[in-house]
Amino acid sequence: MLKKLTEKLPASVKKDLTFEMIQHRFTKPAKRVIQKNYPMTKLELDESKRKWKWGRYGSGKYVYTNQEQEDIKDTIGGYINNYFPEAKIEYFT
Repeated sequence: MLKKLTEKLPASVKKDLTFEMIQHRFTKPAKRVIQKNYPMTKLELDESKRKWKWGRYGSGKYVYTNQEQEDIKDTIGGYINNYFPEAKIEYFT
């Protein structure tokens, strides 16, 4: 996807490009909706394999473990840096 994007974007756009990396997360209600609407999903929805994280407004969600987050950030960040060396990664959440 990033390879196709770098091939299609004009050079002028690439000079001031930013990325925001947002990991998959879910709440218990969201899990029920995903399982109902997408019974063959390959998303990891096993709470025991995720980390619980409190949200800003007193609600929580399941996110990847710290090690998985670092692996995702390093891997995707590496691809971004490879295909868009002038781009800035704003944040990873």
